[in-house]
Amino acid sequence: RVYCVRAEGDHVFLHADAIAAGVQIGVQQSWSLKNLPVLQWQWRAVLFPQGTNEREKNKNDSVLAVYVVFGHLPFINTIKYVWSDTLPVGTTFVSPTSGNTKIIVVRNGRAQANTWITEKRDLLADYRQVFGDKEKDPIATGFVVLTDSDNTGTHAIGDYEHIQFLGDGISRP
Repeated sequence: RVYCVRAEGDHVFLHADAIAAGVQIGVQQSWSLKNLPVLQWQWRAVLFPQGTNEREKNKNDSVLAVYVVFGHLPFINTIKYVWSDTLPVGTTFVSPTSGNTKIIVVRNGRAQANTWITEKRDLLADYRQVFGDKEKDPIATGFVVLTDSDNTGTHAIGDYEHIQFLGDGISRP
């Protein structure tokens, strides 16, 4: 079992413990990015998988990742936000395992390991950056988290809390 719910003090969170495993867990739900364009969450990196590089297929493991899904099978696009051990913050690229997944590094390194960090992203701006602006009102169809270590055959532990999709008060045409 990779995922379970845990509590520590005021925190109730999804705990992930992946030993040479890559298992996603998520929720299917649709919403308009025009109405809820902001993604906010908390996460905590505990144990980083060894020898990772998300750009390379055989090293594509992350201690923490949050995906937002667009579309339905067989036509799915995703944005994957990662806490990378090695790649710099702001690095954006196409996943080596799926051409329809765009990866954005939002945090990196081990300096803040074992600390709860709040992330906030303008999901609509990120969508337009990686997929273009052909779609006036992109519709998200779900979100997924992934703590994985299957490609490196190592061990990863991380925690997720308070994943929220919010309005930002900005009127968009």
